[in-house]
Amino acid sequence: MFDYDVIVAGCGPAGLTAATELKAKGVNVIGIDKKPKLDQNIRSASGFCIDGQDMNGEFVQLKPLNGKTEINFTKCGFSFEYSKHMEGIHHTHIISPSGSQFQATARKKPLYHLFNPATWLSDLLKRAKKQKVPFMTSTTIIRAKEIEDGVELTIRNNGKTSTKTCRKLIASDGLSSRITRNLGFNKDRICFGKGPTIEYEFTDVDCPLDRGDIFATGERNIGGPGGIIAIPSYRGEGAYRFETMSALPGKSAYDRIEFFTKKSPYAKWFKNAKVVEKSGAIVEIFTPIKTPYRGNILLVGDAAAFAECLYQGATSCGYMGAQGMLKELEGKNGFQDYTDWWMASFEWNTEPRRMADYVKRTLFLRFFSQEQIDFLFDLAKKHPAVVDQMDAGVFDYTSELMNYFLGLPGIPEDLQERMKMIQEADMAKIATVISKRQD
Repeated sequence: MFDYDVIVAGCGPAGLTAATELKAKGVNVIGIDKKPKLDQNIRSASGFCIDGQDMNGEFVQLKPLNGKTEINFTKCGFSFEYSKHMEGIHHTHIISPSGSQFQATARKKPLYHLFNPATWLSDLLKRAKKQKVPFMTSTTIIRAKEIEDGVELTIRNNGKTSTKTCRKLIASDGLSSRITRNLGFNKDRICFGKGPTIEYEFTDVDCPLDRGDIFATGERNIGGPGGIIAIPSYRGEGAYRFETMSALPGKSAYDRIEFFTKKSPYAKWFKNAKVVEKSGAIVEIFTPIKTPYRGNILLVGDAAAFAECLYQGATSCGYMGAQGMLKELEGKNGFQDYTDWWMASFEWNTEPRRMADYVKRTLFLRFFSQEQIDFLFDLAKKHPAVVDQMDAGVFDYTSELMNYFLGLPGIPEDLQERMKMIQEADMAKIATVISKRQD
């Protein structure tokens, strides 16, 4: 006799969605999470939604509803109501190590829309509560163990250790999934790196750039190796979320954001700024798990992903994971159905270069000398990167940017070849470049 039909381990966007869909179909399910509050965002999450184009196998459409937003996942058929307005962002910026700047602008269709990660979670939690999904919060999952016809979890809550059993387990406990590691799913995965990230959300930032995301790198700007990514915040003008990219130890993330906001040439932006929220995480980047199930266990969302699925991808994973679980409970091969969807939707499962395309967004500058970057950015000022619509997303942004630079007049042949090489670079090539450059 099992305690539950299904336990959902990890209640972020994937887990909350999965648990709600299962409960709505009468499944005896419970969600378990280490956070005390499920509508609290504690992991760095910039909060941009890419809509109106294909992204991770989905096509998201946003429908304004009197200050709210209906989010429609048009391919899988899931939708939910986000309780706030989503602002469209039309500009993107890069600040080179020397301080030269590049801006691209989409005049009509926004590059993406902003959302508050905590509100996204809160709205998914409201759906779960409406279905009366039970949750155990402030609960750490110590280990998962496969038992006859089911799964046993050892958990710790309020200092007490106990066990819970279920017929089936959904592991949706994030990018650094303890369950995935504990059960040996990571054994054959390649780890590309591990590093800390810290995110500060500021209001009253006196940023002179057109409202948009910003990427900055270089010792002059951040005090050492790594990068700073800024995304405008849903809180309005002058509000931004600044997130670090750096290597271990964890203190390096703190050092980067402190330098940028207090010692860099851009410290003046923060003279009157206030920190309103902080979050962080240790990020591990593995090759994806292409068969995200074994026995009675299904890995959903980031637990099996390369880098991350993003909030919109994780939410669709939760919905599709629930559909697969419902079939599995009926004795059908629902886990394989989810796997087929997983493989077809997230391109880095079937095309390894898409992993590289994802990380190039913040690493491509390392392929150039500083003189080459300044040359390209200066040329871009004479021929601004302004279009009506830019459907590049996070995977194709760098390739489209290289196409733009390749189309500018006066690009030397050797620089053209370098940009073409960047477009074709895989993870091995990126690792080689990173190992040679420390800036």
